[in-house]
Amino acid sequence: MASHVTELKLNNIKVKYGSATLLDNLCGNFTRGQLNLIVGRAGSGKSTLLRTIAGFHKEFSGSIMADDKAFDPSGNISLVFQNPEALFFNGSVGEEVGYALKMRGVLPDEIECTSKKWLQQWGLDPECCWHRHPLELSGGEKRRLALAACTVFLPPVVLLDEPLAGLDVKGQHALADMLKAMATDHIVIVVTHEPEALMTDSSSLLYLRSGCGLWFTPETFLYQALSESDFFPLPHWYSSAVTPFREKPALPRLEAGAVHKFIQEWRRADADKL
Repeated sequence: MASHVTELKLNNIKVKYGSATLLDNLCGNFTRGQLNLIVGRAGSGKSTLLRTIAGFHKEFSGSIMADDKAFDPSGNISLVFQNPEALFFNGSVGEEVGYALKMRGVLPDEIECTSKKWLQQWGLDPECCWHRHPLELSGGEKRRLALAACTVFLPPVVLLDEPLAGLDVKGQHALADMLKAMATDHIVIVVTHEPEALMTDSSSLLYLRSGCGLWFTPETFLYQALSESDFFPLPHWYSSAVTPFREKPALPRLEAGAVHKFIQEWRRADADKL
């Protein structure tokens, strides 16, 4: 069940919703080995693009290719909506995480073994929670269970719509680390309006704006957002701290420690010039 798809390529994608054109002439690649982020303001078409890739939204033209072959989403994707824990329908954690394997005809003993290992991958102890009702878990545990249940069959492409919504900062960072680990072997595409917890040096950002798609590295995205006030709302603390240094090379990550180190280094460098 391991993934073998390394690249998902969009070729001249035009997405419509009724008579309205949401996105036009969208081209670019989502690749394995990094988090592929889709960002943009409300109404820019982020979730609709995700559903288009998943095969649920049919009003589009152009092509989606997986390693130079036409991409068939059937059986090859997992689409995780916002607050996926709201969709729990099994009576125990074990039944919830094993359901997708059961529907694929996996033998019961293999279902239990695979499900327990996958729960551990998502930071849940199967010995403690296997027989518990999913709704008895904490908020962060519910989110982890929901994501485990959606990905236990190891689809090549994992699509997530605002997976960090509703989690506290600690939960967001823990979940982000798990998604980054998953991206090693899967194409992981994440719609988010809070990219800071998910951005790494290797991340790719597709920014949807005015019906167009613009591709950025984290660094070029930050430069653009700092220099253009209506581009994308960065966290106020980051903008306030880094804007005076926005002409410097190599902007810091959206992380407090990295920003502090960056400012201290440039202040020392500027002082040495005096």
